[in-house]
Amino acid sequence: MYHIVGLNEIETATADSFTEALKIFYEGCMEPLDHGRIKPQNAETSCYIEVIGETASARMYYPYIFEFAIKAGLIKNDKLAQPLIEPSTTELIAAFSRAAVLQMIGTLGCH
Repeated sequence: MYHIVGLNEIETATADSFTEALKIFYEGCMEPLDHGRIKPQNAETSCYIEVIGETASARMYYPYIFEFAIKAGLIKNDKLAQPLIEPSTTELIAAFSRAAVLQMIGTLGCH
């Protein structure tokens, strides 16, 4: 299950798949950014998708979601690709793990 959190952690939703979560996230965070309704620095710290597993959970914040979605072919030309194809479990684990490490490094100030 995926938990989608919007700007300032106010708007929330849930989804059963990553692509469904991405659609919700795109409409709630990415489109408002494109239209200047919210500032990027707000999205970087308050908009995220959280995957909730049986034994652990992990968050991926806006910049990492956007980067992964482009690399996975889910966003093309700044729009959601059609049709959206669910990334493999391995790809999602790698993306969420990478995002968690990068977030931790940024928070701790490690170099």
